[in-house]
Amino acid sequence: MRELLLLWLGALLGGQAPDSSRVPREVELVGLQVTRPHVVVPYLTAKAGEPCPQECVQSDLDRMDRLGIFASIESAWRGDTLVYTVNELPWILPVPNGRISDEEGVSLGAGFKAPNLLGRAIAAELLFLAGSSLEFQASFQASRIGTLPLGWETMAGRTERMDEGRGYQEVSHQGFARLWGPTDGAWQLLGEMRLVEVESDRDGICLSRDRMDVIPSIRAGILRDTRDRRSLTSRGWYTEWSVEKAGRPLHGPVDAWQFLSDNRMWIPVAGRFSLLASNLLEHQVGKTGGWRTFVVGGVNSARGLPGAWAVAPSEDLATLEARWTLLPVRPVRVVGQNLYGGLQAAGGVDFATVWGASPLAGEYGLFAGLDGIVPFVERVRTHLTWSPASGAGFAFAFGLFEKTQAQRFRVR
Repeated sequence: MRELLLLWLGALLGGQAPDSSRVPREVELVGLQVTRPHVVVPYLTAKAGEPCPQECVQSDLDRMDRLGIFASIESAWRGDTLVYTVNELPWILPVPNGRISDEEGVSLGAGFKAPNLLGRAIAAELLFLAGSSLEFQASFQASRIGTLPLGWETMAGRTERMDEGRGYQEVSHQGFARLWGPTDGAWQLLGEMRLVEVESDRDGICLSRDRMDVIPSIRAGILRDTRDRRSLTSRGWYTEWSVEKAGRPLHGPVDAWQFLSDNRMWIPVAGRFSLLASNLLEHQVGKTGGWRTFVVGGVNSARGLPGAWAVAPSEDLATLEARWTLLPVRPVRVVGQNLYGGLQAAGGVDFATVWGASPLAGEYGLFAGLDGIVPFVERVRTHLTWSPASGAGFAFAFGLFEKTQAQRFRVR
């Protein structure tokens, strides 16, 4: 209302409305210890001698948050100087690791995570799991290559696990390299090369007679990413459309295409209340083999549905979720380290539809609970769930990461 009155007053007096922009004489970045300044500077739009309204400042704060290397980011004016003050996350930290899924049970482990390797905002992970799965994994990821706005990720890992949903023992090795960009724009191109070797202990899973498939694949597509922040996304879109060709004519017995559509929308409603709507479509055609089918059901695909509710080569997973921020994300110090934490209440409905191996089938599940917002695993989800498909009343579900991200994992 105040701004509107000032506009009217300016018009009546024949002048112009006052400009809420401030022109910084200097822009300072305070608090960098491990991070190299040239890593952060490309994410700043504020320039000395150029107007910088509050929208400009907030945009800079959001972009720095997306680097994933800071526990807190603040801005302040000191006279004519715009100061950004940051607290870095630990450059390397031993972390617990775990996976709880209805498909394969409980696996626990540990490892090291470095969100800011060499001070260059390279996220590195070295993790292992033991239990129902024995798994080793190393990965590296960054949103730039030097000064180029080109994101990249590489991963290599080995997994030995019992697939309860399909009843076989699996040993697999896999690795991939992925590129996407330009990361300084909303619309981006992506490309991926992947190589997987899978060995099973029974027939019907691998297509090769020796029960071992070597499956190369390539993927290409386009994405649009307008999310405001990664630590606690409150508005924006993530949209990805891609096509993958697996096996022939590259190599191996698999000869399949996969069409993927991944759409996620965060909608601010009022104050601390927001909505998340998402839909993941993965449609496969061709000669796939049992290993490439999807197991649907459980905390990381459709909450409330029983584990291995369905096994099929194609799936559609949809979510409508309401979130209420109980504790906004704030920096905290734990054993002398800069971290952050927050808490949200969440509730909603998941829908799952599968097809291909059997006639079209669909079901829904309801969930409600609390989500902890923490570094490295993003979300710790503790939900009470129910579905008419379970036949067992209410159940407790525990998961890590955003469900919209976890549902992209092959092993859920």
